[in-house]
Amino acid sequence: MSEEKRFGMNAIPAAPELYINERQVDGMTILKKFGWKLVCVRRPTIGEAITLLKNSHEQSVGVLGEDGILRIQPDIRIRQPLEVGFI
Repeated sequence: MSEEKRFGMNAIPAAPELYINERQVDGMTILKKFGWKLVCVRRPTIGEAITLLKNSHEQSVGVLGEDGILRIQPDIRIRQPLEVGFI
């Protein structure tokens, strides 16, 4: 079984606006109207947070830049969260 790399951290923080700037918040607000959903805010120990959005209609994935513009990245692989269960 693989270990969860972000142990103790949810893929989406309780308050994502604490990790992204005002332009990204504005961009995300507009993109939500077109079916885009926040799937992850990667918070590395060094460097800027990376915000990933996914379009439920087309199954496309994109990175929301610091300028609030979404850049579609078809080659991004999103790791699925571990399922907690009993055997």
